[in-house]
Amino acid sequence: MLAAVVAVWLVLVAVVYIGMCRPPEKIAAFMAKVPGPMFLALPFQTLWSRARGGTLHNGDMAPDFDLQTVDKTGSVRLSSLRGVKPVVLIFGSYT
Repeated sequence: MLAAVVAVWLVLVAVVYIGMCRPPEKIAAFMAKVPGPMFLALPFQTLWSRARGGTLHNGDMAPDFDLQTVDKTGSVRLSSLRGVKPVVLIFGSYT
């Protein structure tokens, strides 16, 4: 009996982990379907950290990307600022 409970728990952990590895727009739809009690039964924070942690480490160069300027008249590429002036990247959520 205990083995069956553990097996079901491991399957649920795997399903949630795979769901968290999906693109951001699909994660929300997946998480909306997760029943509330599951948040108490599964290690969500650990799964989230593993699924969404990425591969960058302290000291690694930031991946290159383009951003639109605030006044929307052009764009700026991160690599164009490398070695020219300090750049601070702030990641957050304002929800």
